[in-house]
Amino acid sequence: MKDERGLTLYELLAAISILMVASALIYGVFFGFNKNYNQISAKNNMDQAANVIIATIKQYHLKYDEYIIDYNAATQSAQIGVATSEQILGDARYSLQIKAGIDEPESFTGEKVIDSNSPISIHLIIKDETGQTHEMETMIKRY
Repeated sequence: MKDERGLTLYELLAAISILMVASALIYGVFFGFNKNYNQISAKNNMDQAANVIIATIKQYHLKYDEYIIDYNAATQSAQIGVATSEQILGDARYSLQIKAGIDEPESFTGEKVIDSNSPISIHLIIKDETGQTHEMETMIKRY
């Protein structure tokens, strides 16, 4: 019987090939998880931005008898205010589409005067730079 010390070339190649297969699997799982995390994070950020917009509109609806929503379709941005549009709705990271109406949300461009004595129906679409969108529809009324 010979005194064998060390590894043969076949054993070394087998170990390297097993290690490469395992590392490829781990690499795929890690980057798949990272991609899903980024998508979920972006969706949550858009959801938060939409909630802030709706909360701002609700605050104006409950506080003032009449207010203005100014929507610019070209830049896809909106502002809100009492006498003039003074507060920006949304975030610079997202483009915004907003529809508002008494019974049914309707498209508009420019200033829309909202009477707070009637409920308002809002339809909001937020889009980020990657094309991912978040849509929200709600009704706001005074109690």
